[in-house]
Amino acid sequence: MAVDFLPSGDCGLTIQFGHTIDRALSGQIMALRAAVDQAQLAGVIETVPTYRSLLVHYDPLVTSQSALIAALEPLLAHLDNTSDTQSRRWILPVCFDAPFAPDLESVAAHAEMDKQEVIGHLTSIEHFVYMLGFAPGLPYMGDLPERLAIPRRKTPIMGVPKGSVLVATGLTIIYPAVNPTGWHIVGRCPVPIFDLGKADPVLLSPGDHVCFREVDLEQFQDIEAELAAGSYSIEEVKLP
Repeated sequence: MAVDFLPSGDCGLTIQFGHTIDRALSGQIMALRAAVDQAQLAGVIETVPTYRSLLVHYDPLVTSQSALIAALEPLLAHLDNTSDTQSRRWILPVCFDAPFAPDLESVAAHAEMDKQEVIGHLTSIEHFVYMLGFAPGLPYMGDLPERLAIPRRKTPIMGVPKGSVLVATGLTIIYPAVNPTGWHIVGRCPVPIFDLGKADPVLLSPGDHVCFREVDLEQFQDIEAELAAGSYSIEEVKLP
């Protein structure tokens, strides 16, 4: 398999698979990640998948870039894109009511749809988690229809609330904390996707699938109350 090996400082190596954002390429990246984990290569500390590459962090006192490349090449030669990467399907509630979706109308206008059509698209597709980045646990998810591939804002805004669901360039993200953004806010999810109170604070992982379930404002508030009481169960469906 043809890849590019790119040095990333003195303790990182990037294996670049291509130049696009698509699920087939992501499958190759996740398959290599699984193969590296299984091989338990000496000196490897962590693997980080992105849209088009896998970053391997390593201990330079244990291994080197040349040794790591030599160990990776046979793994790449026998890569199985169908290997089990422990993907999961999550069903997350999202409220698209006006207080939580200040940009829904402008996104609908860009797509030449009404607001309910946009919501219909957002709740009918499976959003694929390509990578995490920008903030702890923040998922970059595809793939929206071409009509919803609205460009980013020309002027970013500040103070976007935790749980906000945002779209831009055909992708969807959920904010784990208050942050600025250049994306468009179309809803809010009450379920925390990053929670330091849990043993594993990050809810979503690359390779996961996310479905949005529409809830109204009252249901949103009920879920918040259940979360505060510790009685709400996040809906997870194991993929075959």
